[in-house]
Amino acid sequence: MKKEITYKDIPLFANIKEMDLNQLFTCLRSYKQKYKRGENIIMEQDNVQYIGVVLSGMVHMLKDDIWGNQTLLGFMEPGELIGESFAVRRSTESYVRFQAVKDSEIIFLAASSIIHNCPRQCGFHAQITQNMFQLMGEKTVQLMEKIEVSSKSSLRDKILAYLSLMSQKQNSRYIESPLTRTELAEYLCANRSAMTRELAAMKEEGILDYDKNTYNLKK
Repeated sequence: MKKEITYKDIPLFANIKEMDLNQLFTCLRSYKQKYKRGENIIMEQDNVQYIGVVLSGMVHMLKDDIWGNQTLLGFMEPGELIGESFAVRRSTESYVRFQAVKDSEIIFLAASSIIHNCPRQCGFHAQITQNMFQLMGEKTVQLMEKIEVSSKSSLRDKILAYLSLMSQKQNSRYIESPLTRTELAEYLCANRSAMTRELAAMKEEGILDYDKNTYNLKK
């Protein structure tokens, strides 16, 4: 079970003194909101004025096509940002949908108060701006990882590319995936039954072993 995250664990607030947080939240016009599993947080075409930080739960970034099919573009766990790429654009209209896939709590911070000069000249303002752009760079890398995985020519290669990325991030061949089997199939843009068959074939060949959302890479 994951440890509950605190504000000092959140990368957006790195190098900001705990005593300054209350002033920061006032300056950035913050508010918290809880969402039930399956509830939408930001809809496509919403104007995004606030940057969200996931405090608990998990959020999926989804793209829906005109036929109602959805593609899982990314997932955000506690400490990660949602909506920041849209909130800092000239046009703040969201291109995607953000949905809570577990009961979640989000703290929202006014984007304009982060990216513009602070009239109060708060000491932490330059730091949180620096932190935000660092995190936006990391989000870009995550989307590149998604492209890397989904661009593989075969389903087996997509599965192995995803597991390889998780292995590198967790520094272990024993991997705990944050995605359920259904969510993983959606992330890979694959049929769940076909993915299950491919996993079973790789297990039989001794390439990997698995149990629910844990995987052990053997080769």
